[in-house]
Amino acid sequence: MGSRQLKDALPAELVAAERAAARGEAVLAPAATAHLIGRVSQPESGVLTNRELEVLQLVADGASNKEAAAALFIGQASVKTHLQHVFHKLGVNDRTAAAELSPS
Repeated sequence: MGSRQLKDALPAELVAAERAAARGEAVLAPAATAHLIGRVSQPESGVLTNRELEVLQLVADGASNKEAAAALFIGQASVKTHLQHVFHKLGVNDRTAAAELSPS
């Protein structure tokens, strides 16, 4: 259907799409296709990295940022950054909520 929106499709395009669907083929509007391709090409946002899991586990065990940094041989700023990523990925706003979701 080109770059037009589905609502702007020509009758012949709609008939072709209907026939394709009747044959069991997937039919998507171009905007939906672009969205899906974008999601597939990006890594899953909710998956924590190994380092994020390590930081989260230390926080869940009660470690401060300073203690977590020392245990992982990284800076406190790195711990804060990892925690911000964890919060975002888990959809929480603080370390207590993140710790509650921690896979112990």
